[in-house]
Amino acid sequence: MAALIESTIQPAQVGVARLARHAVQYGATARVIAERDGEIRSQTLSALAGRALKLGEAFKRLGFAPGSAIATFCPSSPEHVEAYLGIPAHGMILHALNVRMHDDHLADLVREIGDTAIIVERDYADRFAELAPKLAGSSIRLVTVTGEGPIAPFAGLPVETVRYEALLDPVETVDTQRLVDPDEFSAAAICHTGGTTGRPKTVVYSHRAVWFQALNLCTANSLGLTRKDTALLAVHLFHVNGWGLPYASALASASIVLPGASLRAPDLNRLIDACGVTIAAGVPTIWTDLLALRQREGNPPFRCLKRISTGGATVPQALIEDLGRRGVEIIQAWGMTETASMSVIGHISVADSGLNAEGARPIGYISPGLEIRTVAEDGKPLPFGANEVGEVQIRGVCVTRRYFGDDSHNSFDGDWLKTGDIGKIDAKGQLILTDRLKDAIKSGGEWIATPALEDALRALPDVADAAVIGHPDPRWQERPLAVVVLSEGGRLDLPAVREALAARAPKWWFPDNWAIVETLPRTNLGKPDKNRIRQLVAANQIVVFKATT
Repeated sequence: MAALIESTIQPAQVGVARLARHAVQYGATARVIAERDGEIRSQTLSALAGRALKLGEAFKRLGFAPGSAIATFCPSSPEHVEAYLGIPAHGMILHALNVRMHDDHLADLVREIGDTAIIVERDYADRFAELAPKLAGSSIRLVTVTGEGPIAPFAGLPVETVRYEALLDPVETVDTQRLVDPDEFSAAAICHTGGTTGRPKTVVYSHRAVWFQALNLCTANSLGLTRKDTALLAVHLFHVNGWGLPYASALASASIVLPGASLRAPDLNRLIDACGVTIAAGVPTIWTDLLALRQREGNPPFRCLKRISTGGATVPQALIEDLGRRGVEIIQAWGMTETASMSVIGHISVADSGLNAEGARPIGYISPGLEIRTVAEDGKPLPFGANEVGEVQIRGVCVTRRYFGDDSHNSFDGDWLKTGDIGKIDAKGQLILTDRLKDAIKSGGEWIATPALEDALRALPDVADAAVIGHPDPRWQERPLAVVVLSEGGRLDLPAVREALAARAPKWWFPDNWAIVETLPRTNLGKPDKNRIRQLVAANQIVVFKATT
């Protein structure tokens, strides 16, 4: 019998520590650019990565062991990117909190994860002050706040509170050659889903998943990030690791522009030209607003912008055509928190907007290392390329195998993740989405859970029943339409409704559109028949009015 031939390649671990080392050693020509107090400031990627490693070392010296979860309450800022690199590189776990979630959800998540420290951006200090009392008695034992100015413990959270720079100052430069790579299958970062069923679900990314996602985004079939690029991250970093872009940019040694807490068109417009942005990423609403602003300014040409990556919602045809006329290519992406962000990616042709022979626009092709399929209603997989509609399922190196703290596996078919989206795979292998199973609204790329909103409405004394559907919106793609049945003698006092809902759901969930009906149409299972409600709204048989409060 012939001797077994083994690989001669080193068993090196991949992950955030390797990314951080790479950024320190080869990021001297890349810049990290951010606007602070009206001034655009920059540093090299190499310098930022060095500070990131000092941050991780500082936590380590304070007794935060590998496996400790450290939360962030930050926008798209340099310090947040430092946390993305430095915390996992030292074996700790980054937990990016979604500042747009309701405080009750955030407090529950901090307790469930067992966060031991939290980094707060000074711009978000007032927002964090609302959350802080709900964290009393949790595992949080240190709060560090970025920026200048005095520091004091937040009311209701009597734990040690220090300035971010004071945390870093005592730490000397970290020797990258002595940095130990965590096991590539160990936890690196934590993000939460948008809560399409009301309560956010938790996904824990491994170092290996982070690495492969970053590598995929650097390929030409994907975003094609290189060291010649300057990327504008018009995304919240608490959304799926900032769509994976902080890690991909570090891998590619690409320059990045961080807009902070503001994703408003005037601020992004200024940064795009002033910083020489070549590629930008964000949901379609952002780019619709940006182009409307430039049109009002006389349609000046973009100085360097050539590519825009967008996802989170359907890309409007008008946006594709407008950007095409300006010489900007649209890169369309589909992905989920559960798939480490962008998983299916396509480049939309300016000539035909990417339409296929049937007039549909495919999203694109699955990324390497991932597999996708569609499944019929009876649970049987449909033949690949059969062009038949079914539920979209996905598996692979960046896909979660379960949710943290949930062993039910209801969202999985073996190792296949049930995405809740409906679509088909054409003969070329491209994904085409046709509908979604999720009973939720996607507004500006963010989910609004209709069951949770309906429960909150039904809890109001003047509301006997309620159903919430998505209503077309020129800016946000869709916004909530609340169709309510009033209780006997009840009335719809929108200011009072707004105040009551704020205690149970994020303020931005408040419906823009309302309708009052005598009864709700129902399915044979007794549930509100939302398809019928949509038909009645479209036929103007249900009268819709705008909230004016």
